[in-house]
Amino acid sequence: MDSFVLHEEAVRAWLTELVVAYEVDASFGCDVSVRSGDSPPIGMAWDPRQPGEEDGVSLLVKAAQAAGMVGKPEEMTITFEFVDAGDEGVYRWLLDIANPCPLKVATRSEAMAVLGEPELHRAGIEVAVAILRETVKAANQLVNQLSDYIEATVERGGN
Repeated sequence: MDSFVLHEEAVRAWLTELVVAYEVDASFGCDVSVRSGDSPPIGMAWDPRQPGEEDGVSLLVKAAQAAGMVGKPEEMTITFEFVDAGDEGVYRWLLDIANPCPLKVATRSEAMAVLGEPELHRAGIEVAVAILRETVKAANQLVNQLSDYIEATVERGGN
């Protein structure tokens, strides 16, 4: 199966444009919460682990795939899912496969506190790149697990 790939140099340029647009809008008093529905609201100090920032992560992952910053097999999409589990919430990655038949597989849930390499105290572009790295890693892990499962099933004589 094909794999997901992060085009990191292009991602950094793309994110720089997004951050500049966000910061310019914010400095002119524009309501940055009503930006284009597909544009992630990422500023220089963006911290996706803060309450209310979950939609920004989801938009980032979706927009990166749509813009070709995350190369992917045509029939697959990776998405970020946040679940408000009280304290800080949890997230997981969902791999949607359209062909040969619709299928959705998911990673185990993780605490929001571990999203985007928090031990490095990153914000803005750096945390966005870390999240996209994690996105690609999770997508490829799910693709490999599914491939291994299919192979093992076939070897055992399953259908």
